[in-house]
Amino acid sequence: MKTNKGPVIILVSALILWLSFLPYFYEVFFSKLFYMPFVGTVAAIVANITPAAAGIIYFPILTHLSVAPVTVAQFNLAIQAYGMGLGTFRWFLFNRNLFLFNLLPICMLGGFLGEIVSIVVFPIKNPELLTLIFNFIAFAFTQIIFFSILRNAKYPNARLNLTLSTGTVLFGFAFIGGLMCGWIGFGIDTLFYFIMTLVFKINPAVSIVTSIALMAAMSISGTVLNAVFHDVPLALWYSAIPGVTIGGLFLATYIAVKMGAKNILLLFTFFLSTDFFVTLWTQQTLPMSETLRKIIIYLLVFYLLAIHIKIFRSQSKRMEVSMGNFDLAEEPKIEPAPAKTK
Repeated sequence: MKTNKGPVIILVSALILWLSFLPYFYEVFFSKLFYMPFVGTVAAIVANITPAAAGIIYFPILTHLSVAPVTVAQFNLAIQAYGMGLGTFRWFLFNRNLFLFNLLPICMLGGFLGEIVSIVVFPIKNPELLTLIFNFIAFAFTQIIFFSILRNAKYPNARLNLTLSTGTVLFGFAFIGGLMCGWIGFGIDTLFYFIMTLVFKINPAVSIVTSIALMAAMSISGTVLNAVFHDVPLALWYSAIPGVTIGGLFLATYIAVKMGAKNILLLFTFFLSTDFFVTLWTQQTLPMSETLRKIIIYLLVFYLLAIHIKIFRSQSKRMEVSMGNFDLAEEPKIEPAPAKTK
């Protein structure tokens, strides 16, 4: 494989531009936001190897540090437009067959309309409750992943024909995902992944990479809408750029190939579960005593430990066989879908 100099050129250019703007952000960066490059690196890696956008890292961390949730949502879209855009470019160079290009237009249209509603028509100032609802739904979906692993579920398809029925389903879920993107800064990528794998049995590697591209597009359009109608937190965005550039261009694809399919899938479920725990622990939307809150979280932690032990002990060999086509380092086996009879 020939070495591509594109990522190196982008890295050097980004760092030169970042340093040239440092005098404008010097004080706030070194006094308050010095940690953002490190957070940005982790978030970019997670965003570009799993169907969980960088917001799943930024949201609990920044809100815990007393950044307003609406500001975090705006920041999520802005930084993902850059970071997941770089990740999409990197994956395209690595293996363009991992993209479901025929599905992206309908999903982008539905997502963009959802963003217009949530950003322009019905913006909300405190999305804590919506975040909790999203995390609860995502946590429920992770259980479906766990039990699909235990049942030796197969994902035989690498492509999906766009028909009236599939287009309607994708448009509807993309619209819901676009609403969530406008309100909390992420969500459409996770919904897309679950629809692809659980409903259409699409290869998880293909579903993940396509979800990254979709989230990048929605982040760009959402950032434009915020810039026109609301605000974009430039200081936060600027502070995260070095870490996001390195993580998105170099570390994400390397780690994804080294970790393998099984570990990436379990990493994704781990982050969704952790984000759910953090949100449940820190939010004040639901009236709940601290004792009850701790009991629920401890029970969920013990449950997750038990199911992970069960997976690793009794299902690892079966999982490797059943998910053998879920390999980011290999070409997905693409078989034309059977033609539908009228």
